[in-house]
Amino acid sequence: MGAPKIALVGGGSFGWTPAVTANILRCPHLEGSQVALYDLDPHALDLTHALARRYGEQVGSRTIFARTTRSEEALDGADFVVVTISTGGLDAMQVDLEVPEKYGIFQTVGDTVGPGGLSRSLRNVPVFLELAGAMEKHCPNAWMLNCSNPLSALTRVVGKETSIRVVGLCHGVRGQVRTFARFFGLDLADCAYTNTGIDHCAWLTKLVVKGRPAVELLGGRGLEEWLRLPPDQAGADPVFGPLYTSRCGLFLSRQLGALPGIGDRHLVEFLPGFLDGEELVRQWGLKRTSVAERRQNRQKARARIEEQLKDPGELRLPEGSDDVAGWIGALDGGPPVEDNLNVANLGQIPQLPEGAVVETRGLLDATGFRPYASPMPKELEAIVRPHVLRQELTVEAALEGSFPKALAALSTDPLIRPDHARPLLEDLLAGTRQWLPQFKEY
Repeated sequence: MGAPKIALVGGGSFGWTPAVTANILRCPHLEGSQVALYDLDPHALDLTHALARRYGEQVGSRTIFARTTRSEEALDGADFVVVTISTGGLDAMQVDLEVPEKYGIFQTVGDTVGPGGLSRSLRNVPVFLELAGAMEKHCPNAWMLNCSNPLSALTRVVGKETSIRVVGLCHGVRGQVRTFARFFGLDLADCAYTNTGIDHCAWLTKLVVKGRPAVELLGGRGLEEWLRLPPDQAGADPVFGPLYTSRCGLFLSRQLGALPGIGDRHLVEFLPGFLDGEELVRQWGLKRTSVAERRQNRQKARARIEEQLKDPGELRLPEGSDDVAGWIGALDGGPPVEDNLNVANLGQIPQLPEGAVVETRGLLDATGFRPYASPMPKELEAIVRPHVLRQELTVEAALEGSFPKALAALSTDPLIRPDHARPLLEDLLAGTRQWLPQFKEY
């Protein structure tokens, strides 16, 4: 078997492409691969392509990096298609965040659920369907690795509507377990765990640290007392300060019997009572990421690439959070990988609908993916299952351009006041109309 062809859709990303290309270069199984960077922005592509080639030359790799603004050129003959795109970019995301604020909803991220997640789904689902359709024509046997949010909805539409094999990749759960490991002064390898849920709403039903349940260890260090502290004191606490970004999830864990498998910034968007007004956001010590910050971060990332390309010395290859290369290598016949998989529910979570995209641990190898059984307790099902049903409804609304289905999904979201749902949805659609050709009228 020869080295694979890998298409990076969204290859002009200043924040994502450098880490992914470095990840590919580090993977022995992928030595000599063809990597096609595809993006609609030729100027961004020029920079990321030049940097990738520089990385390759520095490590003496035979991997070939190409760039193109034509999707058919990138996809033709590809074995793997890795996707990180956001239709409308930060201009559209500004609408996703600012419109809900008029209705008292202060989202922390705004890219998965709630009004921001719904809006993002409506404009991205058709784009993913079109991309998967192009793959059926140009590379029908390729795997799609989706890294784009809302991960569940976008992965779902590909599996539901096309023949393309697809998996969703998110580093959130591993990152959360690593946070717990560091709190105990240990490494990720010292932790054993099982998790269940959906992307950005994941729960650790078991977390064992060096043979002892993490819940017992946390209680022994004074978790209850820490949870009663005000935010400023909690964040500065010498013992529990490192877990401050999981404080809301830890507060809930006492009632749910499971530790949070993701940080608060994502988790609270699935729950009522945390984002209803700026005062509550401050009360819980939550950090929001504004579009202005995102624009600034993008400019900084571009500036870093430009500086690196001017530097004649040896460059440090970045390390990303997602093991894209490891996944590709495993599916291509290299060393198997155990990780958290966002894939169609084949029964791994029997409490959730068949076919819906769910997140559990699993194995990737040359045969494909094999998710591990991860039954969901009723306490967690009460939170997660309604979101899965809304995800299905949202995908249908996006495909059909259905205002009633989008309204039903939004009206039942825990962040929404029922009387705000219709005007909020109308404002979101009006603000992002240029990216919603399927919504003719409403």
